[in-house]
Amino acid sequence: MPTFDEYMDTALKSSAAIVSVCQALIGMEEADETAYQWLINTDNKLHKALNIIARLYDDIQTNEDEEKRGLVSGTSCYMKQYGVTRQEAVEAFREMIEVAWKDMNEGCLKPMPVSNKIAVRALNVARLVLVLYKKDDGFTRPELYLKDAIAKLLIHPIPL
Repeated sequence: MPTFDEYMDTALKSSAAIVSVCQALIGMEEADETAYQWLINTDNKLHKALNIIARLYDDIQTNEDEEKRGLVSGTSCYMKQYGVTRQEAVEAFREMIEVAWKDMNEGCLKPMPVSNKIAVRALNVARLVLVLYKKDDGFTRPELYLKDAIAKLLIHPIPL
């Protein structure tokens, strides 16, 4: 089992969050080569914050199911490296997520070499991750609560 630091190094490099933002940029006038280069730059604070938010929210909600399937989870790595309980690992993840949200907000407010609309797309993907994993694993099991939320939004919207 890798250390938590090794796990996060790999997890942040393999996160689909940035790919999702790149897909969300398709068709935007502001999405030129500079925007994509800026977004995929791993030194970019917004890039790192988005990946941390996505990875750790996922790990909090899926760790027990992943372990049952014989997969290594971030919480297991954290528990082993720091000698803590699962609950303490989850609490540490929540603290890391809070810091990442602050970094995300800072990244959106600071001057950047691309349109702010690019940063807002990344922020919206982070918000989507929050919706997906807020109550459970909405990505793997959308029928638990996400299906109802989508129906309320698209099929039964609040009349204006």
